[in-house]
Amino acid sequence: MKRVLALVGIVLFAAAASGAYFIFDRTPEGPEQPIAFYHKVHAGDNQIPCMYCHTNADKSPSAGVPSVKVCVGCHIAGSASIEPSQVQQLTYPIKGQGPERPDWWYAEANKLLGYWQRQEAIPWVRIHQLPAHAKFPHDMHVNAGLQCQTCHGPVQEMEKVYQFSSLQMGWCIDCHRGDTPLSPAEQAAVEKRSSYVRKLAALEAAGSDVEANRKRWPNQRASTDCVVCHY
Repeated sequence: MKRVLALVGIVLFAAAASGAYFIFDRTPEGPEQPIAFYHKVHAGDNQIPCMYCHTNADKSPSAGVPSVKVCVGCHIAGSASIEPSQVQQLTYPIKGQGPERPDWWYAEANKLLGYWQRQEAIPWVRIHQLPAHAKFPHDMHVNAGLQCQTCHGPVQEMEKVYQFSSLQMGWCIDCHRGDTPLSPAEQAAVEKRSSYVRKLAALEAAGSDVEANRKRWPNQRASTDCVVCHY
């Protein structure tokens, strides 16, 4: 009897541990980064477009992490024509100036200068990580008309960026089937650009029977075939 109870305990523990792996922590607190980069300051206060820094978001499956060169383009004047080893100080922020924690901002941004002088990549801590068997092509979603905030949340209000959406399979499928609300502008863009919507309309125009598809998922925006995300 003890052996049976022990076996049951092991199974329950394994199940609990397995389930815990899939629990999405919605606590809005991101990890510590090597430099205190506040999206609220950049994307919010200064209204820098997301794709100014994440330049690959509409061209590649990966949105990309901005290089040190992109950062110093704003923080070090003339960085394109000055040897990194010759740069001695930041152009912005200036120590001792600014309305809020100026010296703290300067100290954090000054770390950027060190990476630039050493020609080292900033070792940012990744926030959004999908399993290796699942793919999320940023370019397809951006070009379909979705806003970055739809998946990543109000990054323009975040200090430390955190994972806003679960990124789980059901979350993706809900959006593909049209169960996740979008803004009117996004919805109109998706209806116009989605390859699934256009293909269904083309089949219908050619005389194919698509009634079953429309009846089951009348608001479907994209395919839910396995190969779409697991290619």
